[in-house]
Amino acid sequence: MESFRTWLQDWSDACEYAKECAPDLSFLAPHEPYTALAAIAAACAFLWWWNEKRIIPLIDAESRYRRPAETAATAGLRLVLDDLKEMCQQRRAAA
Repeated sequence: MESFRTWLQDWSDACEYAKECAPDLSFLAPHEPYTALAAIAAACAFLWWWNEKRIIPLIDAESRYRRPAETAATAGLRLVLDDLKEMCQQRRAAA
């Protein structure tokens, strides 16, 4: 427990020293926490926009190589599922 207190005291001393040595930049950002949050939000919005801008051409290029929507395998699966659906409806109607 004593080592933890020492660690906290050292950390507190370091913070005080940093405040004394740091230049006063308060004129740059009058509302510091909100300015930092706004900067982070702006950076995230920019990265999102840039990522979307890069992805759209890739999606368009990929769409040229897609298979047709309904292949023989999916058509067969569709028939089986339709038959199961019809059987379930008949059982519900009989019950």
